Amino acid sequence: MKRPMTLIVGNDDLKARLSNDILAGTLPHACILEGPRGTGKHTFARMCAAALACSQKHDSSKPIPCLECPDCKKVLEGKSPDLIFIGLEDKATIGVDTVRFLREDVRVVPNDLDYKIYVIEDADKMTVQAQNALLLTLEEPPEYVRFFLLCENSRLLLETIRSRAPVHRTEPLTKKQIDEYLCATDKRAAQMKLSSRREYDELLCAAGVGIGCALEYLDPKRFAPILERRRLALDFTRAATHAEGSLSVLSIVLKFPQKRDALRDQLSTVSDAIRDLILLKKSDSAPLCFFADRNEAIELCDKASLPFLFRLGECVRQALDDNARNANVRLALTRLASSAEII
Repeated sequence: MKRPMTLIVGNDDLKARLSNDILAGTLPHACILEGPRGTGKHTFARMCAAALACSQKHDSSKPIPCLECPDCKKVLEGKSPDLIFIGLEDKATIGVDTVRFLREDVRVVPNDLDYKIYVIEDADKMTVQAQNALLLTLEEPPEYVRFFLLCENSRLLLETIRSRAPVHRTEPLTKKQIDEYLCATDKRAAQMKLSSRREYDELLCAAGVGIGCALEYLDPKRFAPILERRRLALDFTRAATHAEGSLSVLSIVLKFPQKRDALRDQLSTVSDAIRDLILLKKSDSAPLCFFADRNEAIELCDKASLPFLFRLGECVRQALDDNARNANVRLALTRLASSAEII
């Protein structure tokens, strides 16, 4: 009888598959969990760890994990020394030194659980040297060790890594699923939906396909810069499609962030807005990823021709490339506006 994992929204097939493997004792020593940010990879890893530790997992009357036994609670509350998270730690990549520490640590038997479980966050950002070092451990791991490698793109992992760890993909969630979960589990969401519906709809759009991002954005301090980025992207798109004049457009462009990472995010958000308008040229019912207000998007769409939107989108992508190549930020932004013929 299938007993899918609790506390995870959607992903029914994956929940059933992993819980069945755990109950049957056939869970591989390493698994890759791949999916967009916020789609539950961390939750899956933690719930798998709790299920492995659960003292009541073979009681068919209980969910898996049971969420009640001491071992479940230790894992879910982050109090077990046998659940180890390894991540970037404010670095751009996970280096070989981190993996060398892991290789030494796996030799130490579990402290109070049956398994020692390592969750490698952003595994696709391990250097090649780090991946090769990890491979030595994946080839002959101790029986009590389990690995969960979390990533957005498993193709960035070495083929030799992927050959030793099956890839499980988390499914994107719909806005309806995210909305229902937020309002059912977090009072802030229900209050925001009632008092600031436009901002709440913006939050759902900004969160994309993952509950994790939506929960993060319920914190006003975390959502404020995201909201500002979206508003600036909308101002730019509106000014460009309305042909409001070179000074108006340029003044908006020059408000774009000057730091490269922030500028990349800003330009990507503008690109999402333009993508929506291009799709609306083909169908009024096209799925939108940026606009929270479909009527507003349709109105903007009607103001611009399809060739103009394609050209504008291409110029934004060129600006992204310029930014990645460390071009002068102001020159790259001025070139964007000039090449799109909006100044």
